[in-house]
Amino acid sequence: MNQINRDYVLIVDDNPQNLALMTAALKQQEIEIITASSGAIALEKLVDNQFSLIIMDVNMPVLSGFETVKFFQESSIFNNTPVIFISSENKTDIDIEAGFGVGAYDYILRPIDISLFRNKVKTFLRLSRTEQELKQANLLLAEKAKDLDKKLTEQLKINDELKFSEQVFENSVNGIIVVDEQLKFIRVNKAFTEITGYSIQELRGKTPQILSSGVQDKAFYEEMWDTLKKKGAWQGELWNKRKGSELYAEMLSINAVKDSFGKVSNYIGIVSDITEKKKAHEKTEYLANYDYLTGLPNRLLLMSTLENYLADESINSLAVFFLDLDKFKPVNDLHGHQSGDKLLVAVSKRLRACVRDSDLVARLGGDEFIIVLKEPNTSLKAGQIVAQKIISAISSPFNIANTEISINTSIGISLYPEHGKNADTLITLADNAMYKSKEKGAGCFHFCTDI
Repeated sequence: MNQINRDYVLIVDDNPQNLALMTAALKQQEIEIITASSGAIALEKLVDNQFSLIIMDVNMPVLSGFETVKFFQESSIFNNTPVIFISSENKTDIDIEAGFGVGAYDYILRPIDISLFRNKVKTFLRLSRTEQELKQANLLLAEKAKDLDKKLTEQLKINDELKFSEQVFENSVNGIIVVDEQLKFIRVNKAFTEITGYSIQELRGKTPQILSSGVQDKAFYEEMWDTLKKKGAWQGELWNKRKGSELYAEMLSINAVKDSFGKVSNYIGIVSDITEKKKAHEKTEYLANYDYLTGLPNRLLLMSTLENYLADESINSLAVFFLDLDKFKPVNDLHGHQSGDKLLVAVSKRLRACVRDSDLVARLGGDEFIIVLKEPNTSLKAGQIVAQKIISAISSPFNIANTEISINTSIGISLYPEHGKNADTLITLADNAMYKSKEKGAGCFHFCTDI
């Protein structure tokens, strides 16, 4: 089995040309690429290798990509390796959601955007390396903490003073702190000073309250101290504040040290800075829920938000707008896709300006957008007013790269609860009404009841 001192990537696709394309795209990435032409072969590769990332074609004969990943998950040798699904552009959103349902970390459509493909692979490999490093660090941290606790207990029996193994304490890659029974700092190591910016001279006589960021509420700390009192140890993530007020995320392990009478005399805290890992995770979460071009919510976030609205008994009415841009294709043909992308960004800004902050504006993809008016005063009237406002805003010329571009939009509208009571129905009705608007010409809107 290979050793993970470099990144191993498994690419699974029954099409040799696709395998060659993806392999060539990653050739300069300094990673080891292993390919498989079927799900069955991929299972064999998993036995012999440990991978940092798996890239899986969805549409394979015999074993589909989804079925192969399910076999992976049921295997005793599967290590929760991140999986990116590859599928053709015409696959439905239900298939994409199914992919995330079986554990996909991401989903890329063909034809593959090579630059996006490389960047996503880089991101997931970086996350994988960070995770492996943190796992190893936590194992070492637990061993060092156990050893340190044992040494401190033995030495406290002799002179009731806390002493440390200087080599372990000062050279630890993790920050280490010692506080007394009143939680006042006694000692910190070099790594802790590097993480927080505070020296022991600045901390002595103070408590960890000096690091408080205000992100965690009172209940968080009450639960932490309750666990410490009951179990003598606590471990978790929290946000603290460096000297200079910069926030940072940390993994903190706290152990209580008791004297020969069983009374707590000290607490030892071991800190690792996980800020970059948290940022990478937040970026991944963002890419999963927001359109990379416009920054608007994508279809997945739209559907989950709309379903939450419909499940909220305090929300009595909604208006769902389905927008399709008129004359957008000629913009790409005449001015290029870069101008088309800039135009979509400009359109998204105008759409946001047409509605309230509480309303939802999402991009489905291409030149299609969804707007959900949350609790309009009068759904029908609000729909008419906002539709006219949007058509007026979009019909005004755009200045893209010093070129005046004119487009318009066709809008279909459905209302909750009058026209439907679930997300799919409301969006489908609004979509149908939008096509009715297109039949009348650019810059029109229709309610689904007008069809």
